[in-house]
Amino acid sequence: MLLKSRLTHLISGAAIALGITLAGPISGTEAAMPAKTNSITININGDTFQPESTPFINNGTVYLPLRDIGELLGTVVFWNSSNKTVTMTYPKLTTQLTYGSMNAKINGKTVNLTAPLKNVNGRIFIPLRFLSESTGASVDWKNISKTVNITQKGDDFVKATGVNTTTWLNRKTGEFYFAYPFEQVPTLAGKINSDFKGSLSFEFNTIDRNNFIITILDNFGEPRVGYDAYNFLIHGSKIIDQKKASYFKRYEPNRAYYYVLDPKTNSYDAHSLLSDGKMVSIYNKSGEKVKEYNLPALTGKDESFAVLGASNEYLIVRPNITGFLTLIDFKNNSVVELHEKLLSGKDLEYAKTNDVPYRGDELRFSGASSDENELYFYYISPIDSKDEFKKLTFHRETK
Repeated sequence: MLLKSRLTHLISGAAIALGITLAGPISGTEAAMPAKTNSITININGDTFQPESTPFINNGTVYLPLRDIGELLGTVVFWNSSNKTVTMTYPKLTTQLTYGSMNAKINGKTVNLTAPLKNVNGRIFIPLRFLSESTGASVDWKNISKTVNITQKGDDFVKATGVNTTTWLNRKTGEFYFAYPFEQVPTLAGKINSDFKGSLSFEFNTIDRNNFIITILDNFGEPRVGYDAYNFLIHGSKIIDQKKASYFKRYEPNRAYYYVLDPKTNSYDAHSLLSDGKMVSIYNKSGEKVKEYNLPALTGKDESFAVLGASNEYLIVRPNITGFLTLIDFKNNSVVELHEKLLSGKDLEYAKTNDVPYRGDELRFSGASSDENELYFYYISPIDSKDEFKKLTFHRETK
């Protein structure tokens, strides 16, 4: 199943000040919240930020909430309850803080804290000066107005998260950092050959612990009718291959993997899939390319295709412009436009004639039987007021 992650745009810079809510109490917790008289304003790169946890001043030291500032700045935090240690990660920067200690480690180097961490009602606060010393950001404190001004250098990183996965993309350089599990130190997986034009979103597919298909979707144009899908295979924390597929008006996520029975072990292995819209490459669990398909040659249509279903026996694709869901059956070397077999009456007429907002049918592939002789689809009729799902079956033997 494709999993879409929530895109988080990062305030640029090497930020490490991410905070946590502790699962249990720590000795020395301050019982009361900071006094309201210590109202503090935080400006980051000229924009005012209102944290959920209130900053405060204690014994002349300004304290900021790690959780709120860190989430804004894009780091990842991992709390080790056994040794009361916070590990914060970001590309090229790893910081470790131990509650109760006056020392911290930045990329393995020990540095001194000017004041201890504070735990207020289960939330950790960090001294303002340490934020400045450890990130290289310009941090300016205005005592009269009680204002913190944080100004950072422009790294232009975009952070995204999948299931147990964290990534950072440098939109300008294409550098892509990868962490799996999510709290691990980010590694440079490689560079995306990109020409980003619009807003970015991410799609994550964890094939197994060594293989990941990630798609960066660039939606651009006015009114957002262009789609460039940058999809790449990460094997062993490194990008080993990548492709770019371009679509107009209609975008459907490409299938990322399918399972193949290994007769030697009688177990199923996942095969990964990358597409540039015309050529489809298949990779085994070792990251080796094992097959390649030329979709325009197989279908007779010189278009970009979305690959919506796949196995060793068939591909289900949709041409971007003409829009009819199509079965490419390798067992009998046939090509079938499925609307002709699955729709009838006004629904069939609609599929053939409608072009708003794009041409084609509204069929959706949902899976196959265990022997793959039956292919399953669902359909919501655009002309039926009941708005109900219709389940449809295509038999490969009888068509």
